[in-house]
Amino acid sequence: MEFNAVLFDSHDKKSVRSFLRFPSTLYQKQNLMQDTATEAAVLSGKHLLSHYFTVYPFLAYDSAHNVAARCMLTVYPDRTCAYIGFFECIDNADTARCIFDAAEKLAKSLGCDTVIGPVDASFWIRYRLKTNCFDQPPYTGEPYNLPYYETFFRENGYSVNGEYNSNRYGTVPQQFLNRKNVRRLQYFTENGYSICPLEKENFEKSMHEIYRMIITLYFDFQTFSYITEDEFCKMFAAMEHVADYRMVKIAYQNGKAVGFFVTLPNYGNASCGKLTLSKIRKICKVKKDPRDYILLYLGAEPEHPGLGKALSESVLRDLCDKQAVSVGALIRKGKVTGNYFSQLIENRYTYALYEKALA
Repeated sequence: MEFNAVLFDSHDKKSVRSFLRFPSTLYQKQNLMQDTATEAAVLSGKHLLSHYFTVYPFLAYDSAHNVAARCMLTVYPDRTCAYIGFFECIDNADTARCIFDAAEKLAKSLGCDTVIGPVDASFWIRYRLKTNCFDQPPYTGEPYNLPYYETFFRENGYSVNGEYNSNRYGTVPQQFLNRKNVRRLQYFTENGYSICPLEKENFEKSMHEIYRMIITLYFDFQTFSYITEDEFCKMFAAMEHVADYRMVKIAYQNGKAVGFFVTLPNYGNASCGKLTLSKIRKICKVKKDPRDYILLYLGAEPEHPGLGKALSESVLRDLCDKQAVSVGALIRKGKVTGNYFSQLIENRYTYALYEKALA
């Protein structure tokens, strides 16, 4: 069977509908992590971050003109690399090769010398490819995909340029003790630091504090791109409605925020895409009494060495009190945080970012 990849215009409503509908034909409902509203906004150029980049969407068709694959090439004016993302494909190597070739040819014509992926337009939207544990249901915020996508990237000349892990932790035994982290927490407490849970009435103020830290602490992350404080706060505004405020920690010294640990209850894919009545019911039920948390973002200013471990110990104590399980999400391989509380790790999920030099 022959396949044909087509670059389409965002004003082509039929192609846009096909692009948005295609993932639902590949995934079981409980595993579909698509955020259709975000994809539609990126396609139309109306996403909050669209002014930073230009996107080029592709669809691949089989000989019967059925959609067989999709992807989006993203180009930033100040970068020589292009990003390939929003990739979905039937289990057919020829289809993948067809759409990769088309996207790479365009990238080269635009003056790019490298393609990196999967990156869904921006660091702030989604990036990375899941590579194991597909028998486990996806957790909130996980970059979930079909198992054979890894093979497609490798077969089309992409090599790994970044590896990541997510650690699945079991419940914390009441007698569990990490003396080093306990000492860290005690040290900071005795030296004038306060580690406080997020307060609902101060949500907006706290988001601005987190932005000012994260924008400097995360600048060397792969695919990182700068966004403004206002854009960050708008991007994460929904957290106000889904966060467990007791489990989001901010560390202060003399009234200044110097560290943070952001966690969320695990809603699975209930927080993805259009909110249906069943999804709202699930979110409300989980939020009322969370028993599973996603440990998302941890950071501390470098002038306060050891504060990250103190923040982790504070969250660990709460997890112990709640007898909740958790996932330490998307940690770059080799980072020290990947070994925090290693005794409690029950499973390790793996992810990768890929790169291909254009000849």
